[in-house]
Amino acid sequence: MEHSIIQECLILQKKNIVFVLNEYNGHGGAQRVASILANDFVADGHNVKILSINEQQNQPSYFNDQVEVNVLHEDGYRAPMEKALFPHLKSFKFKVVSKELKRRRQLIKSRLKVEKFFDQFGDEMVYVIVIQVWGMQWLENLMYRKNIKIIGQSHESFAAAYNSHRFKRILKYYKQTAKFLLLTEKDATKFESLGFTNVGVLHNPTTYRKKQDAKKLWENKTFISVGRLIEDKGNDLLIEAFNKVKDQLPGWKLEIYGDGPDHKNLKLLIDIYNLHDRVFLKGRTENALEVYERASILLLGSKAEGLPMTLIEAQSCSLPCISTDCAPGIKEIINEYETGLLATVGDADQFSRHMVRLAKDFNKYEAYSKNAYIESQKFERNYIKQQWYALFDEVGVEHE
Repeated sequence: MEHSIIQECLILQKKNIVFVLNEYNGHGGAQRVASILANDFVADGHNVKILSINEQQNQPSYFNDQVEVNVLHEDGYRAPMEKALFPHLKSFKFKVVSKELKRRRQLIKSRLKVEKFFDQFGDEMVYVIVIQVWGMQWLENLMYRKNIKIIGQSHESFAAAYNSHRFKRILKYYKQTAKFLLLTEKDATKFESLGFTNVGVLHNPTTYRKKQDAKKLWENKTFISVGRLIEDKGNDLLIEAFNKVKDQLPGWKLEIYGDGPDHKNLKLLIDIYNLHDRVFLKGRTENALEVYERASILLLGSKAEGLPMTLIEAQSCSLPCISTDCAPGIKEIINEYETGLLATVGDADQFSRHMVRLAKDFNKYEAYSKNAYIESQKFERNYIKQQWYALFDEVGVEHE
């Protein structure tokens, strides 16, 4: 009898959770965060599904096999930006008008497909976590279904969003969602000043958490960078900074993990500085934890970020970090002069001085390493998961 009551309680507590992503099998921080949450929700017995707008061909994903994946555009269709019809009609740009009409027909067709996907839940409550705002245009018809609670997310800073084409979409869609989650209090406050009444703050969970011996890490004599090889990530700054101090740090090397369009330019920069035996482009790694175990210090040279997963993961593995001060979220992770060091965006001289400070002073390094692991507790995955459950209860009250 007692066993059946427990089972009934578990069934009553079971939740329907849908993640909406641009590409479920992309390899950015957004996919990594979503996969941690999705895999943990499944392990707790919840009904978890992925609605992916597109997919990358022949690429693995971070999600485990128990998470059902549904791809909206299996034919590879990628929606172009919306265009107003009348100005182009006035200027006789009929090809532009034709393409826009085709886009609108495809949008109607795709929205109907999305509605059919959500019809499977009937009147049951569904928590929809929209990882990237681009996906909202296909969910517009679902905005006012009482049993569908949409939680929008922005994985970048207010400044980065404001200076992008995504900002208009955020204003259009995320003001209407049950909750709009930001990564920092500062970003939340800025959106509140624009009239958002639904903002909240929820940190990303860490994939890894491992306490390591500071001396062993320091003796690896390895700076690392982990992320996409694109201009905004500032890997060129890291190579330039390392070149400035290479003679002061004998035996130290720089390993850059990731792939992307900047690979050729970074290789050329390594050639120019003649750093073939000190700086290495390692490609994308399938085992980031192993990389953190072989490293000493994580470097981030980005021009703009939200709450970078690489910093969170590195500190959770006892690694001190040196980063550009490229977003409010950076200071949510790094306590300057306690767990890591910050440099002005684009300042290779300041960045290189920080590299020397940590690499040549073991006592300082050891203190930063220990503090980094302690500070990372606030990103522990179970702690973050419980905050999500509390959020589901909060937004679900209206349905009851």
